[in-house]
Amino acid sequence: MEPPSTPPIPPARQGLSTRQTLLIILGGLLLFSALATGAVIWWFQHNFNPAPLQPVVLSEVEKQAFSAKLSAFGDPAMSPVMLKFPTTGTVSTPSPTSPAAASAPTVPAGLENKTIVLTEREVNAYLASQNLGENIQVSFAEGRVITAIIVEMPPDFPILPGQKVRARITFGTGLTPEHKLSLVFNDLNVGGISLPNAWLGDLKGVDLIAENLQRDPALQRFLSGIRSLEIHPEGARVILNE
Repeated sequence: MEPPSTPPIPPARQGLSTRQTLLIILGGLLLFSALATGAVIWWFQHNFNPAPLQPVVLSEVEKQAFSAKLSAFGDPAMSPVMLKFPTTGTVSTPSPTSPAAASAPTVPAGLENKTIVLTEREVNAYLASQNLGENIQVSFAEGRVITAIIVEMPPDFPILPGQKVRARITFGTGLTPEHKLSLVFNDLNVGGISLPNAWLGDLKGVDLIAENLQRDPALQRFLSGIRSLEIHPEGARVILNE
């Protein structure tokens, strides 16, 4: 009787040679360097050589609704408001076409004829009608207005003097405990970096309306017609005085 045959042992697999290992490592490093370089170029172009923003255009139905809202600010006639904002000045901001931007805050019962609700799309379309849509767009958060802006830095600014940049300004807004309208400058962000308060002339935390109110009679008249202002992600709700 013949003994059982032993299956042949497969030849041992040879590992990667030193040269092949080095080539793989080198290829990985080159790929990583290319991706990192591309990311840096994109970041620089996006923030320091920005393309114009896309202006918002309302549909005919939206235009009619917005015109009806604006008529409340023109009857009685109100003078234009000119605030002294920082000369420099852009989260992830909700898209003006998102469902949140299309909805709106509720209107208080009994104040329907005194309440105006403005959506992001309407505000941005108004900016576009003033030839600002390619450089300024706003979005709403709870109690805050976030402004994306493309601006040329002042020649005497500590960094990137004279350079066109994409920035983000955040304002806190609402009514003070004294029932006065406030617009507080919270932050200026350039390229994802929050700039130090010292570079901004210590503007962070400053109420821009309070700073301008005493020396601007037109602003006083405009604000005297506003009973309350609330900012929500869905829109801004303004209740007018009698």
